[in-house]
Amino acid sequence: MQRNPYLEDRDKKNNASANLPARLNILLGIALTLMIALIVQLAFLTIKQGAYYQSEVNRNDETIEKGNTPRGMFYDASGRVIAGNKAQAAVTFTRGTSVTSSTMRKIATKLSKFMTIDTKRLSDRSKVDFYLANKSNNEKITKIITKKYKNDKLSLTTEQINMYEVRYVQKHDLAKDVDQNAAMIFQRMSGAYTLSTTFIKESDVTNTELAEIGERLSEFPGIKLGTSWSRQYPEGNEFKTLVGTVTNEATGLPEDRLHTLLAQGYSQNEPVGNSSLEKDYESILKGSASQTLVTTGSGGQIKSSQIKYNGQAGDNVKLTINARFQSAVQKILEDNLPGGDVEGAYATVINPYTGGIYAMAGVDRNHETGQKTANPLGNINHAIVMGSVIKPAVLATGFQKGVISQNNTVLNDQAIKIQGTPSITSYWNQAGTPTPIDAETALERSSNTYFVQLGMKIGGQTYSPGSALGLRSDAFQTLRNGLGQFGLGTKTGIDIDGETAGYRGATTGEAQGKYLYETFGQYDSYTTLQLARYVSVIANGGYLVAPHIVGALTQGQSNSDKQKTVWTATPKVQGQVKLDAGEWDTIENGMNRVANGSDAWNTGGADMHKLTPKVHAKTGTAETVTNGNQTYTESMVAYTPGQPFAIAMAIPGMNNYLDGTNGKISAKIIDAYWQYVEAKPNAK
Repeated sequence: MQRNPYLEDRDKKNNASANLPARLNILLGIALTLMIALIVQLAFLTIKQGAYYQSEVNRNDETIEKGNTPRGMFYDASGRVIAGNKAQAAVTFTRGTSVTSSTMRKIATKLSKFMTIDTKRLSDRSKVDFYLANKSNNEKITKIITKKYKNDKLSLTTEQINMYEVRYVQKHDLAKDVDQNAAMIFQRMSGAYTLSTTFIKESDVTNTELAEIGERLSEFPGIKLGTSWSRQYPEGNEFKTLVGTVTNEATGLPEDRLHTLLAQGYSQNEPVGNSSLEKDYESILKGSASQTLVTTGSGGQIKSSQIKYNGQAGDNVKLTINARFQSAVQKILEDNLPGGDVEGAYATVINPYTGGIYAMAGVDRNHETGQKTANPLGNINHAIVMGSVIKPAVLATGFQKGVISQNNTVLNDQAIKIQGTPSITSYWNQAGTPTPIDAETALERSSNTYFVQLGMKIGGQTYSPGSALGLRSDAFQTLRNGLGQFGLGTKTGIDIDGETAGYRGATTGEAQGKYLYETFGQYDSYTTLQLARYVSVIANGGYLVAPHIVGALTQGQSNSDKQKTVWTATPKVQGQVKLDAGEWDTIENGMNRVANGSDAWNTGGADMHKLTPKVHAKTGTAETVTNGNQTYTESMVAYTPGQPFAIAMAIPGMNNYLDGTNGKISAKIIDAYWQYVEAKPNAK
């Protein structure tokens, strides 16, 4: 029988239709299974974990926001404020948790219409960042960068893209026309880390600016009107040099400590001690910041804030300095400073028993213009060849080495003629005629040749006219050790940075002959503060006491004007000079004769002789060269026996020899001490 094609095709279709329900059932089964699984999962999430996810939606973050507190103050020994705080209106910015550069740019741009700030410290990089913080600018530059490097088949990270964007903007100078005022505000805002507060403008905020910004605070998220504190100096701006300076929003953090301070939590333009005591005691003066608990929503918006800690003002630093006396000494130096080649004058007044400094004044002088600049720290960092003031220390060394005895101190003042060295004579015996004098007379007349011979004995050689120099190899070191026990040639350890130890010259080869000049103070150099510590050893009976300028640290009390003392300085003995009582008497009697003697060649001068109560002193003169001219340094050390007073002073670069300026200035300073620091012992 012949097959019907039509029926064959129909049978094939029927067979296909018969297979369709089976496939569809499989697909429907899979879909149904997935739907059931989805329903079960939704039910699980809704019933079992619904509360968790709802809490995530409503989640709040709590963070501590830190604020600024007043800086600790500086007081003088009598309680006068030397460096205080002046409150002033300020504009601040607190950076939220989700604040972007774009957001800060918008705020800065709006704020710049109502406030003007100094743009001197606006950096080129900040202008670039401000330019790129504009969304359209950023997208345009990003497109250029990604296209360029995509063509080069390079894959860049986000950090690399940012780096190339900055370079592109800098290369094409695209940020040159940005609004500098807005960019500077942006720069200061960028200096704040999350939830920290930084100053946008901390001084000279006008009433108009306060009103304009105050009316629109809601338009400036994070911007607040607050208070800042700036330093003021009630006792005179000259104290700024002594206590140091503090940075402000214009200067920013010091470059040499920038990364360290940022790591410690400082903002870019937060005030910080920048020099001297302000820098040394930064951690104490800074105080502890206020703490506010800030609650933010899941979107980063601030929902609430609650003050948890009001903060504590920094501890105060009480100095041993007497402010009125310090000002008086500074004025005495400036008013009595000679002209010509004189480079300055420096004076330190110290308590020889405690090391506390009553005054440390100084003035630098420009010999070309005559301009004078207050520089009290010149006492610790200007090394000067001081001259004969060191002779009592040489005498003490002679006693200790046994080359002279208290019962026989006589040597001839005579011309010293050593092979290979110039002849040395005393100013009062320039002919060099051999003249017997004892140690006390040698101090009163300041006999150079007496101390050259004494120094030679210390170095192992007895002087013989015309002989060659034959000192022991350790002579220089022996003499320097003797001076060093009085603190000469070593740092004093004062509690201010920047001290120098002075300069010690060469001791070998042709410099061996300089030993002779070392014996009367015309070789090595010392600071005025070293002289003050040195004379204190004589005044207190042999103890080397470290000088200090900080007397105590105090803490303000809430709801009270009283200060709580949290630390007090105590005397620090660094060594002892051991001499017999008779040997000390010889030194002290000689210094008494300098200030009060009647010898025809007395070096103390009339101004010192008039003082009451009487002082003991030693003058010094050193030959120097200043600006190519033959000059002199005049110096003086003095103390009042039994009283907590000693003084050292120096004037380098004088043109006149032995004109008595050192005595005149010293006498005025001593009188000022009795006027401002304590009453004279014989006052009724």
